[in-house]
Amino acid sequence: MKPDIIEKVNSLPSRPGVYIFKDQSGEVLYIGKAKDLKKRVRSYFLGVKDTKTSVMLSKVADVEHIVTHNEKEALILEDALVKQHKPRYNIKLKDDKNYPFLRLSLEDKFPTLEVVRRPKQDGALYFGPFPSSQSLKETLKVIGRVFPLRKCKGNRFGLRSRPCINYQMGRCLGPCCLPVDEVRYKEIVEQVRRFFEGEGEALVKELEGKMYEEAQALRFEEASVLRDRVFALRKVLERQKVLSLDRRDRDVIALEKDREKVKVFVLSIRGGKLLSGRPFEFKEVGLPEEEVLSSFISRYYGTMKVVPEVIIPWEIEDASFWEALGVDVHPPRNDQERGLLAMAYENLRLGLLKDKEAVLLELKRKLHLGKTPFRIEAFDLSNLGGKEAVGSMAVFLNGEPFKPGYRRFKIREVQGIDDYSMLEEVLKRRFARAKREEVYPDLLVVDGGRGHLKVALRVLREEGVDSVECIAIAKAREGEGEDKVYLPNVRDPIPLKEGKPWARLLRAIRDEAHRFALSYHRKLREKETFEVPVDGIPGVGEKRKRLLLEHFGGLEGLKRASLEEIKAVPGIGDRLAERIYRYIKDLFEEERT
Repeated sequence: MKPDIIEKVNSLPSRPGVYIFKDQSGEVLYIGKAKDLKKRVRSYFLGVKDTKTSVMLSKVADVEHIVTHNEKEALILEDALVKQHKPRYNIKLKDDKNYPFLRLSLEDKFPTLEVVRRPKQDGALYFGPFPSSQSLKETLKVIGRVFPLRKCKGNRFGLRSRPCINYQMGRCLGPCCLPVDEVRYKEIVEQVRRFFEGEGEALVKELEGKMYEEAQALRFEEASVLRDRVFALRKVLERQKVLSLDRRDRDVIALEKDREKVKVFVLSIRGGKLLSGRPFEFKEVGLPEEEVLSSFISRYYGTMKVVPEVIIPWEIEDASFWEALGVDVHPPRNDQERGLLAMAYENLRLGLLKDKEAVLLELKRKLHLGKTPFRIEAFDLSNLGGKEAVGSMAVFLNGEPFKPGYRRFKIREVQGIDDYSMLEEVLKRRFARAKREEVYPDLLVVDGGRGHLKVALRVLREEGVDSVECIAIAKAREGEGEDKVYLPNVRDPIPLKEGKPWARLLRAIRDEAHRFALSYHRKLREKETFEVPVDGIPGVGEKRKRLLLEHFGGLEGLKRASLEEIKAVPGIGDRLAERIYRYIKDLFEEERT
């Protein structure tokens, strides 16, 4: 940290408030809240941080703060400042609006349902929030079919000369232009209220009782209306799985992040029943998981009490903020809550799997492949002046690394530097094994240009493998912006565009094959380095040999070491040091002669 930043951080008060990180130009990088400003901000600059967090902190040139009277005020202020400045490192949901509610207008003579974003203290009943537009549409569809509330809104009500088509379909009583019994209408409104407040099963039983009464009184038309209403309600209730015996309203949040993205899934339970779930995705900027989760909760719920309970994967420092608002935010406390969190994570991972499938389908379309590449194998070579040349095979299944399938190849037949011949040897050995095991890739990726692609296609043809498609990825040359993908029988390569999911997948598997080849090549070179006559010294085993070579930076450093320097190595006694020193000096003299 810069001295002036250190001074500012140390001078922060131990009070609730909001802190603001700014860069050198004064642009706001990140806004956070804390019940103890000094403790929270200092935690950023202490200890080891991951790369992305370090990148953000390296840009911080100023730290500002605003003290509030309590934690609730800090939460409200943070929400307002984030919406005003839109800092690049704060969580950004796709829709920064409040989530929709259904409003039942009790102040009207004939109440109706409407979608609103912000509940008000106006005497109406509000139900929600609905975490997805799809769940809201399905709910409105059910309500419109089961409960014949009026559909016309605002100034259109009462201006019609005849009822609309909803009246003809039996989905509205037509109070806009027909005399409607207010008592009967209020009964329907009360049924809607009970449905939303989790009394659906009791409501069905009551409606069934009324249905039998109407039938016994020979009012079969009214009985049939009630029958249809009961049938529709039963279908809705059957789709809702009972999750909680206490029938509480609660949300369950699952969160995972990788190098690129943060994925969140919110499971919404109302009246003890699973209402819906909603996935979120945003760019990973390097914040700690606790901070990401805390920031997401602030953005998702804002400053309004939404549900009495939110189950999260781990403890967060900001739990006390939400307790002050009457919301219990906590990790699972019993087996039932652990099961709910496991369900949220299952939905999250199913969503991730669907995302991977979508990327594979896009890859198929982009590369004009005949089938979806569920198994991709990438090959790379590594050598230094033709010495210890090796090949590697990385495997991705369903868009994810499959390390049990990785293979290494030590070049046996090719002498000197000849990439094409080395690639040919590796591929022939790979497909000889494939014939024995009957495991073939859907897509073969080779590191290189058009020449490498021709070699791979020739091997596939000679081996009689016609079910495997092949591409080559060439690194961008100096002055070129993007890597290129070469396809068979296509003259111009496809640019591997930054930011595209299909391109990220190809780049990831190419880089993984390269990493795997380098690690194998390095291992062989280390093995060669360690294969020295030190093994012949009595008392020097593999552990002491590695200790000596690591201490002196290799055999050359050990050769130059004095007797006193060897004695200083931990675990090497004086007598053993003298033996090693004499042996190495004798060996060195033999090499010189």
